[in-house]
Amino acid sequence: MPCALYRNSLSDSIKPDPTLTYTQWADSYFSLPRESTAEYGRFRSSRTPFIREILDELSPSSPTEVVVLIKPTQLAGTTIALIFLTGMIDLYPGPALMILPTDALARSFSKKKLEKTIKAVLRLQGKVKLPKSRDSGNTILQKEYPGGSLMLTGSNSGASYRSESIKYLVLDDFDGFEIDIGGEGSPEELADRRTGSFPGRKIFINSTITKKGASNIEQAFEHSSQGLFNVPCPHCGTLQYLEWGGVDAEFGIKFKRDENGIVVDAWYQCNHCRKRIDESAKPGMAEAGVFVHECPERKVRGYKYNALVTPIGWINSWVYISQKYVEAVAELRKGKPAKYITWLNSFMSEAYEERGDQPDWVVLKTRAEPYKFLTVPKGGFFLTMGTDTQDNRLVVVIRAWGKYEESWLVYCGELWGDPEQPEVWVQHDQLLSRPFPHVDGSELHIISSAVDTGGHKTQAVYNYCRIRAPRVIAVKGASQTGKPVVGRPTQQDVTWKGEKIVNGVQLWPLGVDTAKGVIYSRLKQSKPGPGCYHWPMGIEDDYYMQLTAEKQITRYHKGFPKSEWVKVRERNDYLDAEIYAYCAAIRAGMALINWDKLTTQKPTVQKPPGKANAARSKWMEV
Repeated sequence: MPCALYRNSLSDSIKPDPTLTYTQWADSYFSLPRESTAEYGRFRSSRTPFIREILDELSPSSPTEVVVLIKPTQLAGTTIALIFLTGMIDLYPGPALMILPTDALARSFSKKKLEKTIKAVLRLQGKVKLPKSRDSGNTILQKEYPGGSLMLTGSNSGASYRSESIKYLVLDDFDGFEIDIGGEGSPEELADRRTGSFPGRKIFINSTITKKGASNIEQAFEHSSQGLFNVPCPHCGTLQYLEWGGVDAEFGIKFKRDENGIVVDAWYQCNHCRKRIDESAKPGMAEAGVFVHECPERKVRGYKYNALVTPIGWINSWVYISQKYVEAVAELRKGKPAKYITWLNSFMSEAYEERGDQPDWVVLKTRAEPYKFLTVPKGGFFLTMGTDTQDNRLVVVIRAWGKYEESWLVYCGELWGDPEQPEVWVQHDQLLSRPFPHVDGSELHIISSAVDTGGHKTQAVYNYCRIRAPRVIAVKGASQTGKPVVGRPTQQDVTWKGEKIVNGVQLWPLGVDTAKGVIYSRLKQSKPGPGCYHWPMGIEDDYYMQLTAEKQITRYHKGFPKSEWVKVRERNDYLDAEIYAYCAAIRAGMALINWDKLTTQKPTVQKPPGKANAARSKWMEV
């Protein structure tokens, strides 16, 4: 008898893991509780065939480690997470973590969905203990089971990212996450570190998308394989991603309204054969649907579907979605975009793009004027220089400033070389020290220069600015909004005792948000005059595109609106350099100039500024 027990125990311990995918497991064992969904009971993947590939990629049999999903609201995203977690507990147990936007949402999810699902799945009985006592191993935010435990937490809890490593991770409703967790980085980065040491790790990130340029899930999806769920037309067989069309569109959803404006009929018009597709054909189309990946070579698998593939019988019918569109557009025409944003995010799985304050770079280019590059036009009285520091180059802008801060671009360019080495700074000095001819025959020199210390070359910038101060200053953008364009400097060179070193380098904080707002408002001015920006003809498109590479949008942080600048293009180096050139002008005293008195004089030949007059030329003392 003991030998038989020993053999059985040994056999159980070396038995290989089951080979079921989560789709197979869910079709056999998973059930949805009555309290969590309108279609409760035994799960059938045939109702939502668009989640099969996602579940299969989350299965241990797939080498995929990270799965990203953009989805509409109330359409299987949470169900995928529950199948993933409960299937893992049953078949492939290990340490797991689920993160939701807040601790309160984590508690609510645990009580209303997770605990009830665990009770509904018969195979989990006895594996996850009931929460009857303090030592049961089952609390609201932690579920223990043989082989591991599942913790739940909010993205606003930085401590949860620093505890022990985990193998399985779910980031649910990712667009609701804190952007920066306690100053330690994004939740995606921190969570990725938590799973890095585990072979066979799995990360599932899902969310309804929000605003373009400010969406966490959008950024994650852009770095993925970018799979869209395509279905075949029942008439011509052409695969297509179901899109919104509208009354006048050639393809997509079309609808008809009665005399009261109520939608009474909706159908899909094929984008290939243009034939009408009734919603009754949708189940067969979905069953034959496939994900078409734009970047199939990428390791991160990305998925996206919208509410147009909702199973028949659920509330999101094509008529219902069309009616909600009509109501949303009516509000949008009144200047109230909230309903339309919700419709776009919740039904179409599309990000809403705010217009913001981003100027059109093509329009700016058409305003270029016929003055010479490296020459100061009429109206320019002094020059400043702004330098953005990159790992392999310096991006430089030189501007001439005139009456009431009207300005002209004199130079823009990239100086290639590693800022840790002297060669690129020699090129920088050549620009800094050269005279620039004025159209009236005089010459001007740069009186103030600001060099960015951000990035990975901070000490190199300090070393450069230290021996050229106060004509050249080291600057860094302030993280807080609403700060003045140029703040009070801090001493960076100190002794081992913390004492300031005389003539040591100073670091000047800049209110970059404030400066961007000023510059962008001035870019909109098309007529010469106070504050207007000018450019010479022949400047490359890349300059204009980088100058307009950001826009200001409104995001909601803990329920309160907050304006933020977001990038709409990859590079914004020239915008940063323009900011530093403007800040150098403010630092030089431009805001204190009596322009009416100054403009009665003509610029004269200047000598290169030295220590005595580095910060501000004598003519600026009026």
